[in-house]
Amino acid sequence: MNKVSIVGTFKGVVVASVLALISPNTSWADDHLLSVNSGGGVTVSAQTPAVINHAGAVTTPLTFTFTGAPPPPPTTDTVTLGTSQTVTVVSTPVKMCKPGTRINKGQNPPVFQLEWLDQGNTVVGVTGTLTSGTTSTVPNNGYRLTLTMTGISDTYASSNGSCTVSGQKTFTYTAGALLERQTGGSGMFTTKLNSTYNFWNATNTVPEPGTVLLMLMGLLVLGWTSMKRMRTRRGISA
Repeated sequence: MNKVSIVGTFKGVVVASVLALISPNTSWADDHLLSVNSGGGVTVSAQTPAVINHAGAVTTPLTFTFTGAPPPPPTTDTVTLGTSQTVTVVSTPVKMCKPGTRINKGQNPPVFQLEWLDQGNTVVGVTGTLTSGTTSTVPNNGYRLTLTMTGISDTYASSNGSCTVSGQKTFTYTAGALLERQTGGSGMFTTKLNSTYNFWNATNTVPEPGTVLLMLMGLLVLGWTSMKRMRTRRGISA
């Protein structure tokens, strides 16, 4: 490969990397997962969490099997909820208790003090209703899942400096999940599960901007090294 082709290749890499960093359409992961918990004598199993994006659209419906729902005798049923539906996403500024300042400089292993670190405006939960249909209307003998957030505590403003419980957040709440079944298409509902839901961020499979920047720097160094080696060889052969 000649000098011109090497330079051209690495110019292309630089341009593509910069565009990826500044493009407003860069696909940073923004999905969140939702699942429900067992409770009240009802066991939830074989669960596939719902995938919810920042706008509240359910891109993958919630599916699970539940056993032991009242009234007796215990029954087993599998439900799929949220197909082509949306919920309301709740966002708020959040700080998290994480390792911050190193407190044993010059010593190994390193020890870091737990501190409140600002996470910015973060999606913390959802509210709304998911049904076993494809709209907000519950089909005959169908199900609806009502998601609520109660008992909210927001200590963002007062959480500064050091903290003690790693992973603790400044925004907490009780996440309610009420599953009901419509009986006989009459508009009457029977409670099948009264529990809580889990809500967390999906794993980000797209490199963070800092990681991309490090990759870019590495590529530039490799390009510079290759061109320098080629110049040296040409000087020797001459």
